[in-house]
Amino acid sequence: MNYNYGIVHSLLKKYESQEIAKYIRLSLADEVSDKTIDESESVINQRRLMNEFIDRNGNIGEKCKEFIDDGVSGTNFNRPGWNKLQEEMESGKIKVVITKNLSRLGRSNFECSYFLDYYFPENNIRYIAIQEQIDTFNNENSNNEYAALNNFINEKYSRDLSKNIKRVYRIKQQAGEYMGGRPVYGYIKDPNDKHKLIIDEEAAKNVKRIFELYLTLHSQSGVMKILTNEKIPIPEVYKQTRRGVKAKHPYDWNYHTIRNILRNRMYIGDMVQNVHVKKSFREKKIVKTSKEDWVIVEGTHEPIIDKDTFYRVQNLLDANYRQPTKPYERIFGGIMYCHECGHKIGVGNPKRDNRPKEKQYVYTYCNYYRKNSAYHKCTPHTMNYNNLEEQLLAIITSVCNKYIDLIGYDDIVNNRKKTLNTYSEELEKKIGRLEIDIKSIDLKIEKLYKDRLDDIITADIYKKLTDKFEEQQKTKHKEIEELKTSVEEYKKNNFIDQLLETKTIVKEYLKARKNSPRELILKIVDKIEIHQDKTVDLYFKVKQLNQVV
Repeated sequence: MNYNYGIVHSLLKKYESQEIAKYIRLSLADEVSDKTIDESESVINQRRLMNEFIDRNGNIGEKCKEFIDDGVSGTNFNRPGWNKLQEEMESGKIKVVITKNLSRLGRSNFECSYFLDYYFPENNIRYIAIQEQIDTFNNENSNNEYAALNNFINEKYSRDLSKNIKRVYRIKQQAGEYMGGRPVYGYIKDPNDKHKLIIDEEAAKNVKRIFELYLTLHSQSGVMKILTNEKIPIPEVYKQTRRGVKAKHPYDWNYHTIRNILRNRMYIGDMVQNVHVKKSFREKKIVKTSKEDWVIVEGTHEPIIDKDTFYRVQNLLDANYRQPTKPYERIFGGIMYCHECGHKIGVGNPKRDNRPKEKQYVYTYCNYYRKNSAYHKCTPHTMNYNNLEEQLLAIITSVCNKYIDLIGYDDIVNNRKKTLNTYSEELEKKIGRLEIDIKSIDLKIEKLYKDRLDDIITADIYKKLTDKFEEQQKTKHKEIEELKTSVEEYKKNNFIDQLLETKTIVKEYLKARKNSPRELILKIVDKIEIHQDKTVDLYFKVKQLNQVV
């Protein structure tokens, strides 16, 4: 359909104005410079263009609902304005969604295709992209066929833009320009040049004190306790970050914060960047890079700490670093949890004395309490681990023996062993053949699409053939779902598999119970919860054993 602005159409006349949604999105990528925005993509321009389109197609643009995401990336659909629009679509309040073009809907090929091909039709929503002249309710509109190609181009634009931005960032980082968000504790951005750092005098006093205290105490924990007792706000609270605003304990300094400050070369005037990067252009997730990839430029800003003090601290940190003693293997280590706080229960190493290892006293402890004992969080949960291990092994042995006594394995094995899995295997083969058929049809549709782009076939022939192939796919998908349901029902009704598997594990354990390997324990036990009153809850990974208990 050709949306000629000189002609008045009536395609929107049958809808109420409140049933029509104008969706406007402006991303940071649309900024031409730090202070100007591409006028063609501005909120005002998108609104004007959509209002004119609605007015010329039988409705009143000003009265239609408007949903805006300003400064939001189109590479994913987790956006405030879009989420509100989606709620109204699903509640039936919105029946038409209009955007200036497909890129305003989004720049993710997969997600845009999902909304166009499945979500809008499923919710009976009419989607219109004005510039590409796409209208999902108009089956005769040949422009709809090119939506997939446009989505691919829009995503490629985002990929290329992301690469270019990273390249520019890297060049500026190598030139010593600050390219981050909030600077490290002790610095702020220069109001006259956001790529330069200046000292934040109030925070810098605390940074200097941290270095001085460490040189005196030779203990990061000691520094941590002094700052906490003096009620010095932690960096996140001081900088008023989102995490800091929500902090329950604004004065609780921790070991890692102190260590990060003591190790940071930014405090001697060197710019250290590219320490964290986004995992991909479409995700917000940040990952830490290896030190080889860090960008370090010396002497870019005024130092808070002189180099002599800084390197004295580094030598002390290196000297005080203790390689952890190799722990004795505890067969329940790593699967014990504190019932009260949910954190893991650790096991201490034996003290060095002349007694055999198995007779030496080792104890359990709550990891969360151990790290935060100064703040009285949780309780020690101390128990004699050797006694605990002995008791747990006795319980597991008792449960396994009880299971063997309750279940008549011989009859089950003799009657069902020959036919076990035959039916389900046959169904799985049928599903495999159907999936191959579906892939074959996908290739045919892809070839048709290329033929249509090259004008080898007409739009009518393309539509008839794709409809036919899609119907075949739909039938085969339905068959697969039915077969999968049959497989699940069969497995559910033929629990012999689970019984036999449990039998194998239980017999293997009973055979080796005097010297139970950790791998075998991990097959049987899911987790152990230790209570403050020293009672213990044992949870089995094998469902049948839980039922015996």
